[in-house]
Parts: sequence; C-alpha cells; structure tokens
Amino acid sequence: MELIVLVPALACWAVLARGSIRQALLYVYLPAVLLLPNYFILRFPHLPPLSFADMAILPLGVAMAATEMRRWRLDWMDLWVLLFAVSGALSEGLSAELANGEWVRLFAAGATASHRLSTTVANGALKLFGCVTSILLPYMAGKLLIENGAVNGKPMREMLVRRMVLFLAMVTALSVRDFLVGGSIWQTAFKPFFPGEAVEWPLQVRWGFGRITGPYAHAILAGMMFLAGAVYCLWLLRVDRRWGTRRVFSGLPISQRWLTLGAILAGLLMTQSRGPWIGVALAVVLVLLVRFLSVGRAAVVFVVLLAGLGAAGYGIGSRYTEGSRSQAASEEQSSAIYRRELLRSYMPIVLERKGFGWGFTDYPSSNGQKSIDNEFLWLAVTQGFVGLGLFLMIAVGSGASLLLLASRPVRYEDRMLIFAHMAVLLGLLSTLTTVYMGEQVVLLFFFIIGWVQGMNPAPARAGSLAVAAPRFHFRRVLS
Repeated sequence: MELIVLVPALACWAVLARGSIRQALLYVYLPAVLLLPNYFILRFPHLPPLSFADMAILPLGVAMAATEMRRWRLDWMDLWVLLFAVSGALSEGLSAELANGEWVRLFAAGATASHRLSTTVANGALKLFGCVTSILLPYMAGKLLIENGAVNGKPMREMLVRRMVLFLAMVTALSVRDFLVGGSIWQTAFKPFFPGEAVEWPLQVRWGFGRITGPYAHAILAGMMFLAGAVYCLWLLRVDRRWGTRRVFSGLPISQRWLTLGAILAGLLMTQSRGPWIGVALAVVLVLLVRFLSVGRAAVVFVVLLAGLGAAGYGIGSRYTEGSRSQAASEEQSSAIYRRELLRSYMPIVLERKGFGWGFTDYPSSNGQKSIDNEFLWLAVTQGFVGLGLFLMIAVGSGASLLLLASRPVRYEDRMLIFAHMAVLLGLLSTLTTVYMGEQVVLLFFFIIGWVQGMNPAPARAGSLAVAAPRFHFRRVLS
C-alpha cells in the first residue's frame, strides 16, 4: 500500500516525457508539496525514507542536471546552502565521535569502527540524502526554473503563484471540518495506505476549535505556509489585474481573486497560531515602510520599530510567563512558559558541544522538554554553532540581496516581488522563534532562497515610474 508514494515520481517522469521541466514543477512537484502530507513515507530496506515530495523532486533534479545546469552562475549563497546541508549530515553522522575523538579510528590501519560509529555514519548518510531532497534540490529549482521561463506563453513566476494560492485555498476548504469538529482529513485519507506507520501529529484544540494543520503536520507549520501564500497572493493581485476576475456566483460581487485571498486568510486564522500572525504583521509593516520610504530610511525605521516592539514584547512576555507551567491559567500561557524555559534548559547542552552539536537522533532532552519549539535553538542543539551560523548567513545574505535589488530602479512588477520576498522571509524567520522548521516549510524556505538568488530584475524604462503604482482608481472632479 505504501507504494502510493511512487505516484508523484511516475507522474513527474510522464510530464517530463511529454512536456517541459517547468510544467513538471507546476503540475507535479508543487501539488506534492502543498497537498500531500510529508510525514507518510515509503521505506525500502537499507535505503532512505521517501516521501511524496521526495519522489516528485528526484526526477526533477535529474532533468535540471541534464538541461538547466549550463545556465548556473556560481555565487556565495550556493556555498552557504551546500555547507548547511553537509553540516546537517556531518552532525548526524559524526556528532558524538567528533566530540570524543573516536572518528580517528576510521583512518587507523587495520582498525575497525565501533558499532556506534558505524551506525551514526549510516544515519549521517541517510541525513545527507534528506538534505539533498529537502534543501539542495528545492534551492536549485527556485534558482533555475522560475525567473527565466514561461509556461503556456505566460511568465513562470505568475503561473507558479497562481497555482500556489489555488492549492492553499483548497487546503482551507478541506480543513473547515477539522476546524469545526476536530480530526485531520489528511490523516484519515492516507492512514489506510500506511497501516504500520504511527502518526505523531495529534490535532490540537484551542478556544473550542480544532487548530487546522492541513497536510503540514502542525498548526504553526500550516500557518507559515498560509503566511507565504497570503503575501504572494497580494503580489499577484497587484501585478495581474486580469487574474481571477470572473465572479464565483452570478449576481454576487465576489470574484475568484478575492475569494482565493479570503480563503488563504481564513486558513491562517483557523490555524490559531500566534507566531504566524505576528509574522504577517511584521511583514506588512516592512512592506509598507519600503513602499513609501527609501530603502535606507525604511531599514532604519524598521530596526528602531522592531527594537521598540521587542522591548515592549519582552516586558509583557516576562510578566505573562511568570511561574511554572503547572500554574498556567490557560493552554496558551502554558505554551508560552514552555518556550521561555527552553533556553534555560538547553543552553548547557548547547555549550557542551558547541561545534557540530548532538545530531538529530540522540540529542539529550532537558527538563522533560523533548520538543524544541525554536528553530534557532534547535539548530544550536543539533548542528551546533556551525549549522546555526550557516543558517543565519543564508537568511542575512538573502535579506541583503533583496535590499540591494530594492535600491535599484527596476520595473514595478519586479519591485513588488522583491517586497513580497522580503515580507515572506521576515514572516517565516520571526515565526521560527516559536517552532522548528520542519516538513514542507523546509522545502518552501529553500525554494524561496533559490528564487531570490535567481532574480535578475528588469531595469525601469526611461521616463517611467518604477516605484509608485496608482493609489486611486477614480478621478476627482471639481465643479
């Protein structure tokens, strides 16, 4: 039954044989990421676990290597992403041995490695495969396939965003029942195909309603996917005024475009996740500042505003999280206290293995807090300061690239896309202080990082206004 995981691979090969690589991205890989759960896997003996998204990206990766790599232009971000992926595999494969020096046995003449060393090296090899499918190949696809291509005569990036927002709207529609009565339609639909696999993602209830997860395993991860969809949907609304103008019902002033945006925002609300909500708010503030101020002034104002909000939030949060989890008045307060305690619990563990961390399988838990709901702390524990530093370099480097592009006179559509990327990355990174980056969020993040690196905005035409769009759609008449 688990062989259903192979379907995206077969579909991708079929599209590649009859169409183009960009059609395979749109018609197979994107729905596999946005509509199919990533936690149901197929596992052959002695081979890595395979998810729906893995099976969709592997044929795509072969096709990219054969047809698109001639257009690849090396830059520093490629190195950071590669090293981040390799550091994850190295941390998993040799974390303990790097700490106690046992890895030297691998190079000793006639010596045999211990069983533990052999096991961790095998785990590292499996982790490396996972990093290739979840980090490197999505990054390559984002860099190579979006900005320089078209599908059916339309720009690839517009077609990509159209399908992205459509699939996210479908997730919302399918999740309404989960919100009202609980449960998960994705677990119900796919569990019969994976009878021997335990599902470790129970549905949570908050304020009397289910926190919808979609196919993304957890409500906060789902909120991050909806966050990205909402921002890119707004970009599409501004640059393609003909998209989705048809009315859904005759006689009602509701068009497809606004129904799609409303569905994505409804999905974001139904996750009941405060982290993505705060991320959306910060993203909107940044976009508004960059839109109406110069890039330099907007950056200064945003940093000052962020510092002020951070100081206020720290004071409020400190009072809100006083006491222990047993004294919490609500599930929300208990969750906030749990996250406050994480740093105090895990910092001694981080400092014990600062370089490459403890790996992903056998890191010790502290204070009964096995779940590390903070991506930056999670990286410090599992990949050490090496992995955390590389991740920060990727995030800061992408932000710097976007600010540099935004400072240039480019055409309106490209400028709005730069702002959209800024907003999405800021929203995701701020939310990652409340959750680890898992499941489809990893694929989305590195796909966007690659997309940013692949951007080559067209310069504004002489005499045109590349920055300002019309704010009003009516004419003031004086009599």
